Amino acid sequence: MRKTLFIAGLISLWAASLCVRGETLCPQVANYALDVRLDTSRKLILGRETLTWTNTSPDSVHELWFHLYWNAFANNASTFLSESRGRRQAITRDFKKEDWGYSRVDSIKVLKGPVGEGFDLKPGLTFEHPDDANDLDRTVFKVKLPKALGPGETVALEVRWEGKVPRPISRTGVARDYYFIAQWFPKIGVYGNGRWNCHQFHEASEFFADYGTYDVSITLPTSFVVGATGRRLTLVRNPDGTSTHRYFQHSVHDFAWTASPRFLEYRTNFEFAPGKTTEVILLVQPEHKRLKERYQKAVMAAIKDCSLLFGDYPYETATCVDPAYNSHSGGMEYPTFFTGGAGFLDPEGSGDPEGVTIHEFGHGYFYGLVGSNEFENPWMDEGFTTFLDSEIYDAVYGPRLYTRNYFGIPVVFKDIRIPVETLGLAEVRATAGRDIMQNPAWQFQDEASYSANSYEKPEVMLRTLKRFLGEAVFGPLIKDYSLSFWFKHPKPQDFYDVASRHAGRDMSWFLDQFIYGSGTCDYALERISSDPVPPLKGWLDGKFVEPANSKKAQGLLRSEVLVRRLGEVRIPVDIEVTFDDGKVFRETWDGQDLWKNFGYSRKSRVVLAVVDPDLKLVADINRTNNSLKRTPNRLAPWKAAANWLGWLQHALEVFSILGG
Repeated sequence: MRKTLFIAGLISLWAASLCVRGETLCPQVANYALDVRLDTSRKLILGRETLTWTNTSPDSVHELWFHLYWNAFANNASTFLSESRGRRQAITRDFKKEDWGYSRVDSIKVLKGPVGEGFDLKPGLTFEHPDDANDLDRTVFKVKLPKALGPGETVALEVRWEGKVPRPISRTGVARDYYFIAQWFPKIGVYGNGRWNCHQFHEASEFFADYGTYDVSITLPTSFVVGATGRRLTLVRNPDGTSTHRYFQHSVHDFAWTASPRFLEYRTNFEFAPGKTTEVILLVQPEHKRLKERYQKAVMAAIKDCSLLFGDYPYETATCVDPAYNSHSGGMEYPTFFTGGAGFLDPEGSGDPEGVTIHEFGHGYFYGLVGSNEFENPWMDEGFTTFLDSEIYDAVYGPRLYTRNYFGIPVVFKDIRIPVETLGLAEVRATAGRDIMQNPAWQFQDEASYSANSYEKPEVMLRTLKRFLGEAVFGPLIKDYSLSFWFKHPKPQDFYDVASRHAGRDMSWFLDQFIYGSGTCDYALERISSDPVPPLKGWLDGKFVEPANSKKAQGLLRSEVLVRRLGEVRIPVDIEVTFDDGKVFRETWDGQDLWKNFGYSRKSRVVLAVVDPDLKLVADINRTNNSLKRTPNRLAPWKAAANWLGWLQHALEVFSILGG
């Protein structure tokens, strides 16, 4: 019977592959056939999983390691919740028994393979804690094989398990009748370099897995609208009031899905390049129906621009989900499937839901296609995607508009635009010196440092690299990096190699300072001066010279421009010096020393000096010290003070109305 099931499963996978566009895009290492039923009355998922896993290493593998991510929500002593000192721990304070989640393995049987067949590996299951000593964490387990699996060999397993859907804490759960199901099935780790890469579920980490084919059947009440990774192949309505939705996708490393009877579903075929089309599927909450066109525009812009910048989008579908209120599932990414996020009031120009939609789709490249290890190198995922979303948002919508929330109501100031070059600098400035970028996601001092070093600092690094090398070099560089590592697991050195190849020189001197350094970039104008050169007086070549006889220096001015390096990052920098006769000098300083003085002897005065006039050093954390005028504008502080007093007056008026 087991052989029959196994062969039927393989035939099913093969037949399904004929129903989707093209052949597989990469070696299919970890393949899953999942058959699950959602019991909405008990909020349970009852599942059967057929996993075929191929050992692509040169080693003989004696054991298999798995993730059970939902056990992070089983109790407040899990590593995930122990590390969540604030909001997420607060969510669980009033949890009842039915609010907690879990994932329980009932059996793991070997169906077929060189290790034998018919063995139940469940009795030898042990929970592991590779990252800490938390014996109460149950998010990683291992099982021993009855016989070693050799290089290139494949094993087929049948896993039966039960998953209790938690009340939403983070990324997954059920809120009223809205289900968002992610990281939900027993998932094998990644074997390489002589070990299993299978980290516990941490509060500040995401995921890492091998690529494969997913054939997933989901049975649930017919009233539910379903969205998921990949394309729905069939929808069968069953006699018991349920329906079975079957989804299929090859060449991905994860599968997630959502279901709600309230979803409004919109489908559009989008031709993002000549002859290249993908189906944009949008699932929207009824109260956000007005955002349909804005969501669609953002998704289509992301598909089109990402295809130009990083390689043509290779999948048939892109499903965007508008998450339910208080479901804690907004702003998340999975292959071909992602969530946006919108408030009750999000006026155009506020950046939402457009910004988060572009960002989460962008993860389909730097996480989905470029399979970075989000546990160990979070900047290679979040940082590249943050750069991607700001580039595309700026190109499509222009600079972001300044937006403030007043009593929960967003107000957009259409006359105040935020240059893309300034994005992230405040966070980098605030966390400088706490950590380096290249840290495992769970080993940062605090959430602010994790965020700055995983999102904002790498974005600033990439934007600075773009300005430093120029678009003609950087554009091909970033596209080459993307395409070269589709369906692979790149490490930092891989990006170093691509950057150096395109730059035509070793770029480690540049990248090391950002990736392995904790310093800041800050170049400043310290002083400018223009003083008359006095007539020559004194002995020269054996003759005494009187001022009346020296006409050499008459009318000449000695001008000096002093530039300082206040931060630890050292990058060549340009200086532009303007004189009152209109003459402009461009200087270049290697930026290695603490200061550099530029001197001039001319008959005109220096009126202005600017460090980095072309804004190449996007990483410079303080641009207020990047220029000096000989005669400062004394009206500027008064203007700022007037604006501040105006805001204060309005605030006091509002408080007086509410208090009266």
